[in-house]
Amino acid sequence: MLATKTLPDLLVKMTASNFEWFQMAVSKLSTDDLNRTQLLSEFKLAVGALPTAQQKLIVRSLQLENIFDCLNSSETEQIVLTCDVLSLLLSIMEPSLVFRQYEEALHRALGHPAPCVKQFAIKELQRAVTCDDFMERLSLQEAMLLSVVTCICHEDMSVASSAMSLLKSLGASPVGLNLLYSITVVNALKGAMAQRDVIRFRVYEVVTDVAVHLEDGLQAGHASGLLPALLAELNGADILLQMNTLELLTKLALHEHGLRYLQQHGVLSALASKVATINKDPLASLLLPGLIKFFGNVAQSWPKEVFADYPNMVTTLFEMFDNPDLVLLGVAMETVGYIGTSVEGKYMLESQGDTMRNTIKKLADMITNLPTEWRVRALNTVANLLELKVCNQDTQSLALVKSWFEQLAPDPMELVMSVCRQPFVELRLAGLQVLQVLAEQQWGQEIMNNTSSLIEFLLDRGIEANKLCKDAKYEVVKTITESPTAATSFGNVTLLRFREFVCEGPFYVQAQSEVAIEGAS
Repeated sequence: MLATKTLPDLLVKMTASNFEWFQMAVSKLSTDDLNRTQLLSEFKLAVGALPTAQQKLIVRSLQLENIFDCLNSSETEQIVLTCDVLSLLLSIMEPSLVFRQYEEALHRALGHPAPCVKQFAIKELQRAVTCDDFMERLSLQEAMLLSVVTCICHEDMSVASSAMSLLKSLGASPVGLNLLYSITVVNALKGAMAQRDVIRFRVYEVVTDVAVHLEDGLQAGHASGLLPALLAELNGADILLQMNTLELLTKLALHEHGLRYLQQHGVLSALASKVATINKDPLASLLLPGLIKFFGNVAQSWPKEVFADYPNMVTTLFEMFDNPDLVLLGVAMETVGYIGTSVEGKYMLESQGDTMRNTIKKLADMITNLPTEWRVRALNTVANLLELKVCNQDTQSLALVKSWFEQLAPDPMELVMSVCRQPFVELRLAGLQVLQVLAEQQWGQEIMNNTSSLIEFLLDRGIEANKLCKDAKYEVVKTITESPTAATSFGNVTLLRFREFVCEGPFYVQAQSEVAIEGAS
């Protein structure tokens, strides 16, 4: 303990004379082995209690090397407290100044055996990564970057993730991109990849995310050989690694420059061929969900191109609706629903004619007969297919989704309402989501208005015991009140009731008045 100033004194008032306490505390950290942890704790509390302006004065007056030296310990509590104190102090400083003054100490911290110290150092580098001055100094300190690459290999995933995030941020700028793909760093990345499959795919994730962010990043990834190595994973014998590869390539395919790259290197054609021959290899069937998800993600953004260029994928997608495997069925439902979230995607699905109409009927059957989880997914698919925001509504698109709704069942609204009355929260929420989609469109509003007891159902808060269901029902009514066609569809009287409901909120409870009658017992 320091006797010059007690901690309560410091917390009551900070004056120029208190600087002496902080300076003495930092000095004492290097000599007082017995009380070092307590000193760090008091120091952390004292600095944290100061206003920002005074914190800045304190930081300017101190040399933090003694605090960094407190990391040289085997005691976990001391190490954690030291990281806390350093994080607090360095966060007050400009990031580039931190790196300039404490570059060597941060480099040592990257090699510290404790994961929290590595994370602390990476966090400080992450703060500085957007500073030009930092980039210039980092270009002269490849050893620092190599230490970050080593952290990618760490068994503690929090350390590895932090290092990966730093490298991704580095690749987001032209200067950082050159550093990331320098010969030395690329060789270090390749060396890391050779250690284990999991590390190899951590590097692939960095390369993919950088390629997604910038077309220059994609070109640099290709020139380094790392992106071609990722593509080559699709030809490996390990199905699980192929599945991981598909997840990364999906990120790339969602961006125009990434999709163009994959097309130029024959990836989409190769994947389409895998879909066509999947039945010949029982083990390869494990890859089918990933393949369908991949093409579904691409088709959501470029439906015309996918439906025109890869018809076998489209055929396989619809055939999966007859598959007894519920996992594949779930993937098929979600993929069709995802493609159908865009107007162009809806038109491409409709272009399949009877195949799509039969699929709509199958969805209705699934809503009725499958286990709860898949009933919910079928309802979510229906909601995606029927959804049309006001900005996308025209005569043709409205007619299309209305026809899909009518194809669901002889009485599609009764099908939806039967779900909304189920005792299971997940099903009720999914059913209410379909109602909200209908509430955005005039034809849907008209059907709702003509459905017996539906308006009273929407306005009855009492039948909803679950908060989420109350919120969902409220959103349906709110959607109606915000629609420009609501007055025409429901009439002014009903619309006023809806508006009153919205004003009262989802949890409003009407007070019950009691009348006392004289003589009553």
